[in-house]
Amino acid sequence: MDLPELIEELSHLTAPSRRVDAKLALVAGWQRKATRTKGDVNVIWLFPGEEVNRLPEFTNSLDAALELVGILAPGHLGGFSWGGGGKAQLNDGEIAEGVNPAVALCLAALKARRRNA
Repeated sequence: MDLPELIEELSHLTAPSRRVDAKLALVAGWQRKATRTKGDVNVIWLFPGEEVNRLPEFTNSLDAALELVGILAPGHLGGFSWGGGGKAQLNDGEIAEGVNPAVALCLAALKARRRNA
């Protein structure tokens, strides 16, 4: 997915989204591996050097969002706030606003990635 489209989608979220979490994971380098066993589908998310059984909840968890920041914008300094939504900023980049602080951090990371591309 193209970064501007994902930034736009994140900007308009009204709640955390597992679908958007999957898109963020793919942008960050995760790979999705699905296997079928007796009609059931088992999905494993792979990140270089490790195997994760569950997709991180980037748009719902501050821990997961901070992990994403470390991958997409390593070495950046920043902060976030909450109360009536969330705001985040990395280095001297623009302030990102989201439905919660996790979404704001994801937005700030994507915008930093786009700026440094």
